Amino acid sequence: MKQYRVDPHAVKRAIERLGIAERHAANHLRQLMQTAYYVGDKTSRYGGIRGKVFDNVKARVRIIVIEDDLIKTVYKMADPLAPIEGNPIVSTPPITDLPDELKAVLKRKSDALIVRRNRELRSLTIQLAEKNLELAQLELNRARARAHKIIAVIDAKIDIAKKEYATINEKVDAIKSEIKSIEKGVAAYV
Repeated sequence: MKQYRVDPHAVKRAIERLGIAERHAANHLRQLMQTAYYVGDKTSRYGGIRGKVFDNVKARVRIIVIEDDLIKTVYKMADPLAPIEGNPIVSTPPITDLPDELKAVLKRKSDALIVRRNRELRSLTIQLAEKNLELAQLELNRARARAHKIIAVIDAKIDIAKKEYATINEKVDAIKSEIKSIEKGVAAYV
């Protein structure tokens, strides 16, 4: 675990921007750095100071580090554009004021994706029906067969057909869930 030094300026900014008590500020910033992700390098707009930018997504804090171990300043990160479903970290409302042109483009593209997925779904549904028909024919042949060798061969074919049926059915379920997620995703904006 890397140890970081904390600049007095960073302590002041933590008190001001993050609302942390002065006595806890330095330790809090060190803890935030332990789970922060490196984003990139940044130079001061006034020249001179070069630092590394780290983001702690969970705490929504951006930290600037200079000299590889000195926390120079901290910022509150801007809220994201829309919430990530199932992510308790981010809890902002979705974007509702998109321009009509963007809404139209989103709707058109999502409709095209859904049509494409529905075609695949229809094709897979036909394959499922054909596989059901094949399984029924094999079951009928098995019921009519009397020789043990023939029954064993038919049983092997039935096992293969059932595995193929399960594979096709998994694809159908995946496409159905994809269609639902596309519809849900676009409904938030349109």
